[in-house]
Amino acid sequence: MRLVHAVGSKGQRVAGTRYNRNRPARRLRAVTLIEAVLFISVALGLIVGGLAVYQQSSLAERATSQMRMLGSLVAETRTLLEQKLNLPNLPSTADPMLLAAVVDNVLVKANAVASTYVDLNAPPNLVGWPSPIRHGWHGAMNVLAVRRDGLVPHMLVYLEDIPSEVCLRLSSITTGGKTGFVEQVTEVVFQVPDGMGGFNTAKLPSVTHPLPITPDDLALPAHCGPAGGRLNVIYWIPLD
Repeated sequence: MRLVHAVGSKGQRVAGTRYNRNRPARRLRAVTLIEAVLFISVALGLIVGGLAVYQQSSLAERATSQMRMLGSLVAETRTLLEQKLNLPNLPSTADPMLLAAVVDNVLVKANAVASTYVDLNAPPNLVGWPSPIRHGWHGAMNVLAVRRDGLVPHMLVYLEDIPSEVCLRLSSITTGGKTGFVEQVTEVVFQVPDGMGGFNTAKLPSVTHPLPITPDDLALPAHCGPAGGRLNVIYWIPLD
């Protein structure tokens, strides 16, 4: 043990301090493995949670945009049909010339569809109809005008390969038949892949699921399908 004296600013000796030259220097405390793992886990949790929130908000925003687009298309189609087609002469759903009533190309040529939803080089849909209009998830979309069951003029809006979560947002129906994008829907048809190259088909409203159609009704696997899945949806909208 030594006593060390320091010299002040005017040459005076000041009190010394004792130190033990054998005492090891103070070291910084290291982070333990458990603490490092805990820190990484918390950081990953925050990142995953942030991504989930972003995906949900992005999905909601795109679904809202899709509803606006569908509503605009329905309104434009009504106007074009009044101007270009004679409703009493519309073909029935059993008519082999159904494609004669496809109004997709008319809508595109009339600039009724935003360019972000148009792909003139897109392949036909699963039914074989030309599909220049693409919905917000890049699948085929068709608008047709037909006399449903040979009787009542209807507009048929067909969305192919949409996420089940989007189906939930688009297909809720009030007691009066109103959805998020159109004032009245007669029926919604769901085509859920059966895992063998085909589809299981269900319709709403039904005897077991009358109006209103709620998210709980739509969440059934037979309707909008399992979470994370994709399906085709057909909306029947009356024209008269």
